[in-house]
Amino acid sequence: MGERYYVGADEAGRGSLVGEMIVAVAAVPESIYNTLRDMGVRDSKELTAEKRRSLYRELSRTLVFAVVPVAPQDIDRENLNLLTAKAIVRGFNIVSSRVGIKNVRRVVIDKFGDPTSLRLELRKAGYLGPLIIEEKADKNYPEVSAASIIAKHVRDSRIRVLSKIYGVEGSGYPSDPRTVAWLERVLAGGSPPPPIIRLSWGTLKGTPWFVEKKNARRGRRVTLEDFFGTG
Repeated sequence: MGERYYVGADEAGRGSLVGEMIVAVAAVPESIYNTLRDMGVRDSKELTAEKRRSLYRELSRTLVFAVVPVAPQDIDRENLNLLTAKAIVRGFNIVSSRVGIKNVRRVVIDKFGDPTSLRLELRKAGYLGPLIIEEKADKNYPEVSAASIIAKHVRDSRIRVLSKIYGVEGSGYPSDPRTVAWLERVLAGGSPPPPIIRLSWGTLKGTPWFVEKKNARRGRRVTLEDFFGTG
């Protein structure tokens, strides 16, 4: 059978006004699973950016993981929960193809929305083992903590790049006064927002660029199966 793996999934930037949402799926070898806490692996929100950077370097040498970005334009068009689920399934397929799906001992996902379709799609992907989808999984399960650190570090790195290109200030979240003030200055110049902005967020309401998010398939609830063409 070879090495067995604990797989965790989490995201960063879900509520951000600026940039992509980053979904990470990480496979932790069973042989080092019990050492993660000793390494300092925790929910990424409990760590400084410097500590996340250091842990990311260490985790990238010891774990198998996939990072799946979700673009602002997709977030403006589609349901965010379904986009998150689709990215998790895509990341799981990448990771399980590398470690062998039969070697996945457990999958744990930080809960969001209704997990029914996500469970179904992971089963369709061939994973039949234990599957846990819980709130605060990023705090309670080391494999999800590791995915949380990877997602947050990658997102922070991308925000730094966007800051250099577009002059973004602050964290990129609508709760950050620096980010909102930067966007207001950009819009005051009369130019459309840069493509890194989520136009469907309430911060843009009252401006000519606000996008009212509407599902393309009206009249029924859009499901994850629709995204995969099986609905």
